[in-house]
Parts: sequence; C-alpha cells; structure tokens
Amino acid sequence: MTKTRKLAQQKPPPGVVWIYDYTDPETGEVLLPGIATRLGISPNTFRKWRMADKGPKSFLLGKPVAAFIEDIDAWIAEQGGREYAAAVEARAEGRPPEPRRSTAKPLVPAA
Repeated sequence: MTKTRKLAQQKPPPGVVWIYDYTDPETGEVLLPGIATRLGISPNTFRKWRMADKGPKSFLLGKPVAAFIEDIDAWIAEQGGREYAAAVEARAEGRPPEPRRSTAKPLVPAA
C-alpha cells in the first residue's frame, strides 16, 4: 500500500493571508498568522461567520479562504478600536484565561 503524500502549503500572495496560519514547512514555526489567529477565533468559527456574512471581507483564492490584511485590520478597528485590537493581540500571544470564581454555595450538613 502506498502512503499518501501531504501537499505543501502555499505561501499567500503579498498583502493577503489564508484562513489558517502559514508555517515554515521544515520547522513548523508560524511565519504569517492567518485570519482566524488575527481575530482570536478558530478557523471553523470564521467559516461560520463567512457563511452568515459576518466578519471581515474574505474571498476564495483557489480553494483556500483568503482576505486582505488591510480589510482585517479595518474590521478590527471598526469593532472597538484599540481595546479590541489589544485584546485580540493578547489572546493571539497565548495569554492565559482569567481565573473563574465559583458561585456555588458551600454544602451545609443537615441538622
């Protein structure tokens, strides 16, 4: 039985990003963050947004979903300005989530 080969990931054209991150084929290091990473969401969430006509403008470039970097930055700026952009950037950097506080009441034994 023959092994199926994995197709090489194509580099996006200048000024354009794919829905997923463009990584170095040898090291796996992210060279260009994709649409989903820039927005701080998963690629599947962005696909759902795209079908519902939400989010930044995107288009098909061959098979993969693509968008202009300027359109993504403009959409982020529309959503909430610097605060939103800072939150997305912090999320993309791997900032840990805020700790959650328990609202459960302690159990009291019956008398």
